[in-house]
Amino acid sequence: MIKENVKIMNWRNGFLLSLVSYILYLIIWLILDDETANQLPGMATVDYVVDFLLCMLFTYISLGFSYLVFKILPFRTSYVWVIVYASCLLTLNNLVTFGMTSLFNLLWDETGNGLLDELINMKGAYTFAMIATFISSVYANTFYLQSYIRARDEKQALEMALMKEKEIALQSQLNSLKLQINPHFMFNNFNNLLELIEEDTKLAGKFLSNLSKVYRYIITNLDRNLIPVRDEIKFLESYLYLMQVRHVGGVVTNISLELKECKGYLPPAVLQLLVENAIKHNGFSMENPLFIDITLSDDYITVRNLKSPLLSKMESTGLGHKNI
Repeated sequence: MIKENVKIMNWRNGFLLSLVSYILYLIIWLILDDETANQLPGMATVDYVVDFLLCMLFTYISLGFSYLVFKILPFRTSYVWVIVYASCLLTLNNLVTFGMTSLFNLLWDETGNGLLDELINMKGAYTFAMIATFISSVYANTFYLQSYIRARDEKQALEMALMKEKEIALQSQLNSLKLQINPHFMFNNFNNLLELIEEDTKLAGKFLSNLSKVYRYIITNLDRNLIPVRDEIKFLESYLYLMQVRHVGGVVTNISLELKECKGYLPPAVLQLLVENAIKHNGFSMENPLFIDITLSDDYITVRNLKSPLLSKMESTGLGHKNI
């Protein structure tokens, strides 16, 4: 707003407003005072110049007051604010007029002399003050209202752009997570299936049937950003069956009843990825199983397990946890 304040105080604006005020002053006296209207053609050029200078004086006083008010106080759009502002401006201009007339009456007595009498007669000076107040009030309020509206629109545009950027960023992260699910899931479970085929073909067939159901779920929900928690839990239970077949008795999972009955939503396969990482990065056996607790508390889902580090640390990019 400081730049806008500087614009309102430039000489060009002040001159144009002074000219408008002076023209309005002449029109008013032509309409309201026949005697003044008859005297206008015979007035000397210096009289017109003096009147115009008075218009400029009160116009620049009004603009200066507006500059200070809007620089110090925040702009408001209420009618009460406009009335208070205009009243203060009119009071200021009248005080200046009263001071000028009192000073000239003191210096040249109340009768005045020639040009001075025309320069600072009470009727003309107060008229200049009122007209300048009216013109400057309309101009300043219009000017600052436009600035206020423009600033508000720019702020809203920035907020919308920021929200759009956040939405795009979240969508990008979600898409990245979806792309990770497929290679993680496929690679690990095909390795499991290959081992089962060599060990137990009947169990391998059942494993393949469940694997197809799980993978069908992933494909069905790949284009969805959110799915019901209940559907995710069913999918997770199917996945855990595959893990139980692969790690007989090595993985023990507890899913809380509150979570199973939850009516919320979450990104697809996010719980599966967390459980998969817990299995991947911890050592366990039938004698020392890996316990995984999945609970719901205050609208937050927690996947918790006791750390049992592998003897040889597996390489990880950490992208899965980062995207979640």
